[in-house]
Amino acid sequence: MRFTVYFDGTGNNKDLNTSEGTQTNVARLFDLDTAKGTNLASRLRLSSLVPLVLGACVLMPFASPALQAKEVSLQDNQGQYQPYTPGMKLPDGVFPPMKGYTHGDLIAAAQARVEAFMKAQKVDPTLIRESLIALATHLNTRLEKEGAEYQISSWYQKPYDDPQARNRSVERLGEHFGGVAVDGAADSLEGSPLLYKGREFCSDLIGAAGDGVHDLIVTLNKPGA
Repeated sequence: MRFTVYFDGTGNNKDLNTSEGTQTNVARLFDLDTAKGTNLASRLRLSSLVPLVLGACVLMPFASPALQAKEVSLQDNQGQYQPYTPGMKLPDGVFPPMKGYTHGDLIAAAQARVEAFMKAQKVDPTLIRESLIALATHLNTRLEKEGAEYQISSWYQKPYDDPQARNRSVERLGEHFGGVAVDGAADSLEGSPLLYKGREFCSDLIGAAGDGVHDLIVTLNKPGA
């Protein structure tokens, strides 16, 4: 049995704002779960990585009896995310993003699933294109906030005494960043005409984004990855 708590600190009133179409994403998630009997919020369990990120800190390693926080600066003086460039100096224990698992790759995986879902639902091509752009924008913001491409690479490439520990790390990365994709997809629907297609449609679309990112990351556990 799983209990989900929806916390919304905006001061909005779900019941009153829903009729006006101004309810928050937390309220929308609650309604989606209630309507479908799902638990999309379970994908948002940031504690699943014990946690992966605390502000700008990366916790290394999983297997350590006492997790140690290591500062990782991924922003310039203006607070802008700094993508990796060849020769860029990184803190000890932090690896450059891996080919196939960059932010762009994660976004493309989410977009592919969402696009396939919308085409199957016969959504207007122009609306599909606009929705995919919105998804990319919101998901990229969330991935950069967590330095996802560095996190995935570092957790995967760090040394492990137990080979199975790497597999467990990959599974947790998939769950965590699948949750980040769910959150980004929910953000991208704010104000979208897709909301008029109903709760089940939106729930499936959000889930498709999360599944796309999750399924890409866990391919690291396949032989030969």
